[in-house]
Formats: sequence, C-alpha cells, structure tokens
Amino acid sequence: MSSDNAKITVPSMSRAFGEFVSGLEFGALSPTDISTLKLAVMDCLACVVAGAREPVTEIVLDSLVAQYGQHNTATVFGHSVRSSALGASLANGVMAHACDFDDFSEPMCGHPAAPALPAILAAGELAESSGRDVLLAYTAAIEVMTKLGRAVGYELYRAGWHATAVLGVLGAAAGASKILGLDGERTGAAIGIAASRAAGLRVNIGTMVKPMHCGFAARDGLEAALLAAAGATASPDALDGPTGFVNAFVAERGHSVDIVSLLGGPFDIREPGIIFKKYPSCLDTHSAIDAILDLRANHDLRPDHIQHVRCVLAPGVGGDLVYNSPQTPLEGKFSMEFCSAVALARGRVTLAEFSQEVVDDSVIRQLIGISKLDYDPALTSQDPRSACAAARVEIALQDGRVVQKTVHHMRGHPENPMAESEFVSKFKDCAKGVLSRDRTARALAMIEQLDQLSDLRLLMAALVTEWQHAN
Repeated sequence: MSSDNAKITVPSMSRAFGEFVSGLEFGALSPTDISTLKLAVMDCLACVVAGAREPVTEIVLDSLVAQYGQHNTATVFGHSVRSSALGASLANGVMAHACDFDDFSEPMCGHPAAPALPAILAAGELAESSGRDVLLAYTAAIEVMTKLGRAVGYELYRAGWHATAVLGVLGAAAGASKILGLDGERTGAAIGIAASRAAGLRVNIGTMVKPMHCGFAARDGLEAALLAAAGATASPDALDGPTGFVNAFVAERGHSVDIVSLLGGPFDIREPGIIFKKYPSCLDTHSAIDAILDLRANHDLRPDHIQHVRCVLAPGVGGDLVYNSPQTPLEGKFSMEFCSAVALARGRVTLAEFSQEVVDDSVIRQLIGISKLDYDPALTSQDPRSACAAARVEIALQDGRVVQKTVHHMRGHPENPMAESEFVSKFKDCAKGVLSRDRTARALAMIEQLDQLSDLRLLMAALVTEWQHAN
C-alpha cells in the first residue's frame, strides 16, 4: 500500500483499556504504591466486615445470594456461608458500601473499592491467586474507573447518575479480567460487556439501594469477565463509539481528555491519590465534622452551651445532604445537621452513632433543630472537579460568643492523610462483634504482608465467622 493511501489505525477505548490492563506488570508499582494499595485493601475489608450485620445485607443474602447456591467457591465475608463467585461478589459489594465508610476518588467522583475489590477477590479465589495478583488487579481497576471518570464522572453525577455504580462495573470487569489472566482482546470485550450493565441513580442515595449499586456492579463486572473468558464478544466501540458509553451517558462528551494516554502516567493511587474516610457518613460531612470535633475539644463545648450551629460549604457541594431532619440512621449519613449534632453531643462519629436510638435521642433532635447547612462562594475550590471542598463551622454560644473553624482538607485526604495506625484502629472497630480477636489479628497480619501472601484463600479464611446467618 502506498504511503498516500496508508492510514493509522487507532484502537478503540475499550481495546486500549484492555491492552493496558492485560499488560500491566507488578514491577510498575513503587514501594509507596504497594503500601497505599495494602491500606486500601485493609480499608475496604474493614468496611465489608462492618456491613455484615446491616439490614440490607440480610435482605440481599436471603433474597438473592441464596439463589446462587452454596457452591463452596467463594467467601461471603463476616458470615459462615459460602456462595458462587457471583453470589459472593454481590454480597461483599453490598456490605462494602452499606455503612458509607469506604474510600473515594475525586477523578472518579465515586467510591472505587466497593464495586471493584469484591469482584477481584471472588475471581481471585476462582483463580487461586496470590496477594500480589490482587494488588495488581486493583491497580488496573482503579485506572479504568478514575481515568474514565476524568472524562465523564462529574457530568454523570450532575445528571443524576451514581458514578460509583456506573463506573464501578467497568472497574470490576477490568480487575476481574486481570486476575483471571485474560488477554487484551478479551479484557476489552469484558469492559464492553460491562458497559451495557452500567447503571445506578443518585435518587436512591440514603436508602438501601445505594449499597446495592456496588453489589450489582461487582457481580456484573465479574460476570462480564467470565463471559469474555468463555468467548463472548462486545462491540469494540462500546465505550467511545457514537452510541457508546460516553455519548450515551454524557451527551456533551464531558471533558475532552485523551484518557487512554493517561493510563498509568501516573497511577491514580499515586496522584492525586485515594481519599479514605474517618467517619461512616457522606464525604461532604467530613470537613465539618473535623472542625466541630476540634472546636468541641478546644472550647469544652457541651450541648447546653449551644445556641446555633452553622455548617458552611461551597456552592455546588453537598448535593447528597438532602435530609435536614433525618428519621433513620441511613438518612443520618446524608444529613449535615445530624452529623454535626452527633459530633457535638458525643464527641465522636463512629459506627455506633448511626443507630435508631441515637437518631431519636432528644439531645440529638434538639441540636438538629438549631443546626443549619449553608453555602459560601469563598469556600469554592480552585479545582472545579474537587469533591472535597473546605468547610467552615460557626457555633454561636449561649454566652454570646461565636467560635469558628475552617478545615480545607478532611482527615483522610491525601493532603491530610490518616496514619497507618488509624487504618488498623478502623479495621478493629469494624470487626467488633463480627470477627473474633484471633481472626482480626490474623487478617490484619496478612493484609500488612499482602504482597508476600502466596495464597489469597488464607486471608479469605480469616474473614469469616462461625456466626450462622438465619435464612
């Protein structure tokens, strides 16, 4: 063919993602990357275990997971039952997001671990994988979710889609494909299959459906990888074709970013990094909670000292804080008024505070009544795609004083990172009442050495309990 007639063939986005995922090698990860990934796995598994006794988990186990059968293939964490890989990924995905305690990615505008890691772990049990395999597969999953999120994540969110679910199924497919050893073509097909399963509406935030989004994404992503492994195909234009994922979800194509060229350069776990939660509530509440706890400690504040509380965010932030007078613990997670009341009254915001007893407590109700969520353009981030804006808290006291504090980066943000000891404490707190102390200690020890763990199933065995789920 003459040079005049020659043309360069540019691979489709799904095929390019597939080639990147299949070709990713562990040597590309730095020691810091590996440490971050291990903490991310510890954090996600803490959230899964914490969600083991949530009402939504009981419903999903009874109504859906049981129908997959107990094939003794994969682990349902925090329980004594086992299920098929699809059943386990569904259950563990629901549990990972049930307490809204899981990590967050700003480029993705969503939670990367809850939809992706359950699929990877279930696939890893099928493939008899190592801990190193899990870390590499999760890196691949994050890259697919966050790089695609740079193009569509915030536009998805503003349009009413739950980006965690919509992008999460693609990450789950990529991660599961990696750990199953699929080549670039089949991994691209898995991503294409998963694109037809992308869904999840923000209107269901604050209900049991929100954690189900992550369970569905984990299950459907794994299923896409298994189908691709068996030879199922998908359009090579499933992501970037005229009627593909990007154009279907974001009519204006979001930001015109060459996201394929950004894959691995650098990894998103490195830059901008992953945000981890210190409190089991909506991310938009965290900077304000940090400020309130600091003011409470430094000024010895008590509920009867308080005349009024004003929590101030940037305009456009706090779109999910829709419950100004929550009636359930789930609603409380998406209520700035409830979270501020709990922080002031209890001096902590832990799993224990999100109970019906606390929601109905007279002191909490009184503080909710004198709290207000407000907005100030001066707090707007210089990064228009930042999900973790600053918060200013102003507390008017009965003696006429007003105390205030501004927090620019919540605890757990890469600019204000949690210490490793805080991750360990979070895991132990989440495991209380679910895992024995011995199992908790064994699980932590294996996670801390995950890159040296030859058999993933050893860790899985430490994350179950003798507690019997009642069908």
